[in-house]
Amino acid sequence: MTAEQLASFVKDPNFFGLAIVRPFGLILLWIYEFVQNYGLAVIIFALLVKLICIPLSIKSKKSMMAMTAVNAELQQLQKKYANNRVKLNEEMQKLYDRHGVNPMSGCLPQLIPLPIMMGLYYAVQQPLQYIVGLGRESVINLANFIGLDQLAGANYTVQIVIAEKLSQLADAAGNFPAEVTRCIVDEGASLIPLDFNFFGLNLATTPSLKEPGLMWLIPILSGLTAFLSSYIMQRMQQGKNQAPNPAASQMKMMNIMMPLMSVYFAFILPGAIGIYWIFNNVFSAVQEVILTKTLRGKQERKQAEETARMEAEKEARRAAHKAAQQKQAENAHKKKGGK
Repeated sequence: MTAEQLASFVKDPNFFGLAIVRPFGLILLWIYEFVQNYGLAVIIFALLVKLICIPLSIKSKKSMMAMTAVNAELQQLQKKYANNRVKLNEEMQKLYDRHGVNPMSGCLPQLIPLPIMMGLYYAVQQPLQYIVGLGRESVINLANFIGLDQLAGANYTVQIVIAEKLSQLADAAGNFPAEVTRCIVDEGASLIPLDFNFFGLNLATTPSLKEPGLMWLIPILSGLTAFLSSYIMQRMQQGKNQAPNPAASQMKMMNIMMPLMSVYFAFILPGAIGIYWIFNNVFSAVQEVILTKTLRGKQERKQAEETARMEAEKEARRAAHKAAQQKQAENAHKKKGGK
């Protein structure tokens, strides 16, 4: 690698890097320093993201359950106004307003993982800048210290290679030789050893189709957990005694496409991203089961209470009507007796 190539691959962070990637890197660094395991840090990061997004997930789940509940009415409207698209849209909007349903609110939680994966990707790809927090000049100094000939072919993963080679120079306490620390010119910055190993898997590398091995576990598990998450979500959305979902065929297609896409991306992105996606799928499936059972239980209790209230009102009206009839009969009897 030449100095010009190095300069082209190590750049100052842009707005996205400063606003999104660097905060993710700081969170990863904090977790990594606590657990001392890179893979476990990524897993905990995925869990934290899920926990932070729980309020949004609850709101989305309520909306999706409400959408499922109005499917029968929605299908009737579609049949009734099949030849009048404008009227259909008007009646559908009235239906949504009446039931407090927003058909788009269920989509947002599905989109959240995408920018998170992008931010995590850059943090994993450029760990010295976004996780450790070094500036561009310090990274270039460290690259020159390692030797540009040692970085041949690294390209966009140059910071990963530098971090791996530097970790070999750290002592048991995580301290680096003076000649390494002198490369750091950023005020207040310090270098820490990063160990990308996770149960024999180098999470800084990308699984290769040409080289079967342990790293293939990541794409395989990514596809399996994506299928599991999609399948559980579909089953949970069906509910009890619900009308057939008109989007069922599309959901089945997603059950096929999502696992295939997960496998594909796991083969072209660093292993750390695959680990994040695997556990994001697992946490999503667990969250779906818990939220569905909790919210559906509340919904069923509310419906039972509403049914009981309506029955009580009917019974009260029947009793009042019966009492009125009895009183009317008594009054008629008194009038008849008075005569």
